[in-house]
Amino acid sequence: MSEKVGTRLPAHTAEVQIPFKFTVVHGMESDRRSSQQKAVTKSLNLIGLVFETPTMEVDDFHLSFTESTYGRNSLEISLDLGKRFGVLELIAQVDWYERRPTALGHAFTVGISFLDPPIEVVDVLREYLQMLRTLSK
Repeated sequence: MSEKVGTRLPAHTAEVQIPFKFTVVHGMESDRRSSQQKAVTKSLNLIGLVFETPTMEVDDFHLSFTESTYGRNSLEISLDLGKRFGVLELIAQVDWYERRPTALGHAFTVGISFLDPPIEVVDVLREYLQMLRTLSK
């Protein structure tokens, strides 16, 4: 996600690289799933995250849309915040993506939002982000 000079990140947002795993789940047939993929966050906040990927297609699944224009796929995410905070299991959907050129061709920056995360998960995310903010001072 690119920022303009002078803009601020939303509250409780950290530019942090955290490895995570995700599986694409078909929006109309939840038993249809991609293989598990690995990625790294570019930023994380209470409502979602941003990551980069070389393609928007995984095992014939688009990260965002079903093959019909009416369905939205979802992502099952496993986000490991380390020993202190543990692994968070989240459901998300792609809000936006942007193709950008790279030295090897192109890549996609993808913004996702968490869908109805349990309050306990939001509390863990809040505590984790506060810890990151404290460490960066």
